[in-house]
Amino acid sequence: MIDETMGDVAPGLPERVMKKAQLRLLPFLLIAYLIAIVDRINISFAAETMNADLGFTATVYGFAGGIFFISYALLEVPSNMAMMRFGTRVWVTRIMISWGILSAAQMFVTTPMHFYIVRFLLGAAEAGFFPAILYYASIWFPAQWRGRVVSRFYVAQPITSIVMGLVSPPILGLDGVMGLHGWQWLFLIEGGPALLMGLIIFRYLPDSPDKVGWLAADERRWLTGALAADAAATNGSAHESLFKAITDRRVLTAGFVWLFYVGTVNAYYNSMPTIIAAKTGMDISSIGNLTVAGGVIGVIMLLSLGWHSDRRQERYWHMIVPWTLVAAAFALLALATSATPAIIAVVLIFALWLPSQPVFFAALSETLHERYRAVGIAAVNTMGQFGSFFSTSALGVSRDATGSYDVGLAAIAACIVIGIVLLNMLRRQAGRVG
Repeated sequence: MIDETMGDVAPGLPERVMKKAQLRLLPFLLIAYLIAIVDRINISFAAETMNADLGFTATVYGFAGGIFFISYALLEVPSNMAMMRFGTRVWVTRIMISWGILSAAQMFVTTPMHFYIVRFLLGAAEAGFFPAILYYASIWFPAQWRGRVVSRFYVAQPITSIVMGLVSPPILGLDGVMGLHGWQWLFLIEGGPALLMGLIIFRYLPDSPDKVGWLAADERRWLTGALAADAAATNGSAHESLFKAITDRRVLTAGFVWLFYVGTVNAYYNSMPTIIAAKTGMDISSIGNLTVAGGVIGVIMLLSLGWHSDRRQERYWHMIVPWTLVAAAFALLALATSATPAIIAVVLIFALWLPSQPVFFAALSETLHERYRAVGIAAVNTMGQFGSFFSTSALGVSRDATGSYDVGLAAIAACIVIGIVLLNMLRRQAGRVG
């Protein structure tokens, strides 16, 4: 697992260092990421009642949901450049406080234009957060550990499904309390934790291994040496310009992979409760229970896949196989005419869509030089955000034009297949054939 040949390394020291780092850092990353996902997708639970109260069509809702990703995409790379200047701790604090305020501000929306503006500003506020924490993990954890470590904070995404399924129906049930709609309470209550977590991160999150007192001298020496060895052995090169780093062939290919895979499926998650209700006839409480069950399965699969990928030191087939099943699940959901096949498809998506994503970023971080890793990851994520905008907007238009989500779901399945083809190209570029 860990190369202990770098100098005189005491037996068990690498494992001890990694355990310390995970216990000290991963809770911050996991909770912050969980809050980010909650504040991004809580509109999916608010959608049905909010749209009815404000008279919003699926097209209006879809465009508002999608415009979040435009500002996010436009500011993704600049945000990570700022992070490199000000430090992860300061910049993540700024991101979390600003997005918490704007997430809560969604409760004041009354017109489509209000909705568009707030969602656009929310995307701008959150821009750079995800690549920032991925980069942060890469400067603390050597490559041999990165797949499982990324999985362990990425587990926030399926945990978010559990949290949203448990808390959203009761919060929506506050409808009428103090003259507020249930969806207004949802935005208000779920915006607060980001403010608190931003302050906690500013106080307690260390910027780098050489600035902590909880590592002994030999532990710090091993960790900095292991990270330096990773940087020297990376498959990527240190580009002499930012433009060349962003336009690197592998970065571009990975960006299109992310666009067709995550970018399109985000459209589904922005309307997931509404889609499940249309396909199964479930009420919001039953949808919440299904979301919780799917989140539990997702947690188990995510941790297992990250661990197995590290153990086998293989990344690409740990993505290609799950993605193929996800494409099949969306095709099944599009064709489903009764509740049972639709529920099977929904559970498959919960179980497989998220778990393979940490493996993707572990593979990407191993191909990019440390100097441009944050910007490269941001560039890839930016392309995914553009895909999210177009797909989320298109899904709403398709729903209004056809009266159902079936065409949009079938299009998502087709886009995932394109992403798989591009992923195989990336696998060959990385020299991982066979």
